[in-house]
Amino acid sequence: MEIGPMLDGMRISKGDLDRLICHAESSLPLESAALLFGRIESNVILVTRVEPVDNVLKSSVAFEVDPMVEYRLLLDAEARGEEMIGIFHSHPAPPMPSKQDLRNMDLNPVVWLIASKTTGRWKSRAFLLDNMKLAEVSLIVV
Repeated sequence: MEIGPMLDGMRISKGDLDRLICHAESSLPLESAALLFGRIESNVILVTRVEPVDNVLKSSVAFEVDPMVEYRLLLDAEARGEEMIGIFHSHPAPPMPSKQDLRNMDLNPVVWLIASKTTGRWKSRAFLLDNMKLAEVSLIVV
């Protein structure tokens, strides 16, 4: 699914966001990753399921998802009537896309949710790359 720039935000439950943050915390000092599934409704991305995954790079500055794990999750999403609508990962730096993230965002045109604990508390921000222009997507936690 390709997500366009005319979005009013990305809605995620507090429970799902907490689950992602717990995954990030337990992965420290490595970057963590997760795939986000759901749908777009009235220009809002609705996250209905989060799937934390291992960072196969075992790196503190980069992440990669096992292609077979991603494939199985995509098949499962299709069977559920969902689509992959986002990618989550944690950063050792502030929650802004890195140069590598921007390259990957161009290849994976979904919302990228990035979490960081540089200030001692976790902070999350969402981004979309459209025509090589970075746009922040409002994060709506419910």
